[in-house]
Amino acid sequence: MTADAAIEFRSVSFRHPASRSARPRKVLAGIDCVIREGERVLLTGPSGSGKTTFLLCCNGLIPHARPGTFEGDVLVRGQNTRDCTVSDLATTVGMVFQDPDHQIFSTDVVGEIAFGPEQLGWPSSRIDRAVTGILHQFRLDHLADRQTTELSWGERQRLAIASIVVVHPAILILDEPLSGLDAASAAGLLDLLDTLNRESGMTIVLSEHRAELVAPWASRRISLVGGTLVEPPAPCAPPQSTPPRRAAKAAFPGIVTLQDVTFRHPGRETPALDGVSLTIYPGETTVLAGPNGSGKSTLLKHLNGLLRPESGRIAVDGKDTRDGTVAEIARTVGLVCQHADYQLFGETIAEELAFAPANLGVPPGVIAERIASVRERLGIGHLGIEVSPLALSVGEKQRVSIASVLTMDTSVLALDEPTLGLDPGAKQRLAGVITTLCTQGKAVVVATHDAEFSSMVADRLVRIERGRIVGDRRVPEEGA
Repeated sequence: MTADAAIEFRSVSFRHPASRSARPRKVLAGIDCVIREGERVLLTGPSGSGKTTFLLCCNGLIPHARPGTFEGDVLVRGQNTRDCTVSDLATTVGMVFQDPDHQIFSTDVVGEIAFGPEQLGWPSSRIDRAVTGILHQFRLDHLADRQTTELSWGERQRLAIASIVVVHPAILILDEPLSGLDAASAAGLLDLLDTLNRESGMTIVLSEHRAELVAPWASRRISLVGGTLVEPPAPCAPPQSTPPRRAAKAAFPGIVTLQDVTFRHPGRETPALDGVSLTIYPGETTVLAGPNGSGKSTLLKHLNGLLRPESGRIAVDGKDTRDGTVAEIARTVGLVCQHADYQLFGETIAEELAFAPANLGVPPGVIAERIASVRERLGIGHLGIEVSPLALSVGEKQRVSIASVLTMDTSVLALDEPTLGLDPGAKQRLAGVITTLCTQGKAVVVATHDAEFSSMVADRLVRIERGRIVGDRRVPEEGA
C-alpha cells in the first residue's frame, strides 16, 4: 500500500458482460492510480468512457454487485475491496450516484437523512442534532416537511448528497453531482465540499462534465480516455461545428400560448406555477432558467398535456390542451424528460427510436430514414441498434432519449435538462441539431442550468422564480 493513499488502483481492468453494453466490453484497461488522503480529485472524460465504472470500483460495488470480469486490486485505506463487503466499506466510502432516484428510498426528507445514522446505531439525540445540522448546511430547511416525491430533480440531488455526508465518511465519491443543480446551488455545494475537505480532511473524488465549474476547486484532475487514465487530462471529444445562432424576430404567430396559468401539485399550498403567461414562437429556441424547484419542469409538462392547469389556459396550435389527449398533443409537442430512465422502455435502441413515430402512423420507410438521420446527428451511430438502451451510460441514454423524440418530427421540441451526462462534443452536436430545427421553423424550449449550453442555443431567455416569470428577453444577434 502506497503511503498516505486513500484509494489505490493496481492494474485494474473491468469488462461488462457482452449482453450489457454496446460499448467496448473492456471499460477499464490496466488502471494504476493513487488518490491520496485529503485530495480533491476531478475525474473527467467523454460520455461512456468508464468514469462511473471507475467510481464503482472505489466502494466495492465492483466487483461485488455489478456483473462483469474484474482484474487487479483496489485498496481503500489499506483494505482490498475483494476481501470485504460493500457494507464493510460503507462507513469509510460514501457514494452519491448520478441519479438521485437510484439512491433515495425514504418517503420523507428527514427520514432519508436519518437513515444512515440509524443504521450505524447512533443515539436518537445525536441523530436529531445531525439531521438538523445537515438540513441547514445543505440549505434544505424549507424542505424538511416534504415528501421526497415532491422534490425537484435538483432538490433530490442535494438530498442524496446530504444523506451521505451526514455520517462523515472519510472518502466521498460523487458521480456528476452538479448535473441537476442551478449555478448558485452548484457553487454552494462546491463551497461545502471545500469546507468538508479543509476541516475534516475528507478525500473527495468527483466526476463531472461541467469541468469549468469544478476545475478551480479541484487539487488534481485526471481523465479517462479509452479505458485508461491520463494526467494531465487529454482533451475531450473535439467540438463539432455548430451553425451560428440566429436572433429570432418572432415573425410567426405563437404555436404554444400560456395565459395566466396556475398549477399546484397535490397536497401543496404554494403553486408550482403562479399566473404564468408565455408565448412560444416557431423558429426560435426559448431557454427556461431559474433555481431548482422554480417550476421549469412543471411548465414543460404543461406544454404537451402531461399536466393540466388549475386555472388559466394553454393552447397548442390554437387548440386548448384541456380538449385533447396527451397522445393528440404529442403530434405537435415532443417532450424529453429530465431523466432518460423515465422515458426509455424499448428492449433495443431500434425499438425505442421507432416506437413513437410508428404510433403516429409514420410509414416504416420514413421511420428508417429518420432513425438513420438522428443517430448520425447526435453521434450515437456507433451504438449497436439492437442493444438495450438501459445498458448504456447516462450520457448515451440521454442522447437515445432525445433521438426517440426527434424521430417524431414534431413542430415543438421541449427538452428538460438535456445535457445531463453529455461531454463537450456531444453538447456541441446537440446545439447544432437545435439550431438546425429552428432554421426549419420549429420551436424549441429548453430548461437548463447549463449556462454554457444556454449560450450556444438561446434566442430568448425566460427566467422563472417561485413559479413566476421574472425575466423575458431576446438574445442579441451574434455580431450585432
